Parts: sequence; structure tokens; C-alpha cells
Amino acid sequence: MGRIKIQLPEKFIFTTTLTVRIDDLNYGRHLANDRVLALAHEARIQFLKSLQYTELNLAGTGLIMSDAAISFKAEAFQGNELIIEIGVTDLSKFGFDLIYKITDKEAKHEVAIVKTGMICSNYEKKKMTLLPTEAKEKLNG
Repeated sequence: MGRIKIQLPEKFIFTTTLTVRIDDLNYGRHLANDRVLALAHEARIQFLKSLQYTELNLAGTGLIMSDAAISFKAEAFQGNELIIEIGVTDLSKFGFDLIYKITDKEAKHEVAIVKTGMICSNYEKKKMTLLPTEAKEKLNG
């Protein structure tokens, strides 16, 4: 069985720390697979806020996640602090990819690598839009 391989970016331009909460756990009492994507979403919101954007207003356009991939590396447990680093790759005229490297702060091992494809969208017209030049420049770090 082939494994998903997510290429890490040359540089990460944003870092945040999130704590694994009790409701992030599954029946195995470790971080649930669906919650990894939720943590990436929270980190993305913080990243966009640091650039003075939101998912509904990226320099005048919205963002929609077009795809996601997760490569699990290790378990995380309730109370673990996770360092989430974000890098931007594959900037195109309609969007970009975000790569999230999630590391256990204390143990220093990778927990997961996540990729989300983000497409610019006009929510009202339900159509793709161009990635604004202003946003492209900020995303380039």
C-alpha cells in the first residue's frame, strides 16, 4: 500500500501552539484523526488573522478548501502542547497549498504533516476567483 507523502516547504512562515483537549480524543484515548484536521483549521484561522485576513475575506475574496491530506507520524494525548508550523506552497492564479507540520512540544517528535489545498472563491456567485496580488505577496512570506 502506497503512503501519502507530503513535501515540506522550504520555510515555515507562521507558528502557533495548540493544546490537545479531552474532546480531541478518540476511543483509543489519543488524538483522533478527524481532530488533526480541526487543529489544522484552527491554526489556519490564526495564520490568516496574522495577515489581517479571514477565510471569508482574503483581500476581497473567500477561501474554500479543495482537498486535504494527512500523514500521521505519532500519537498525541490530552494535555499535549502541539507546535503547528505553516508554510505556503504551490501558489497559482486561483489558490495555494498550506502545509502544516505538527510537533509535540515536549517530546519533540512529529505528530502529523497536513496539506490543505485552498481555492479563492466568490461565495455569492459560487465561482472560483483569482488569488489577489496583495494576498499572494503576503503568502510568499
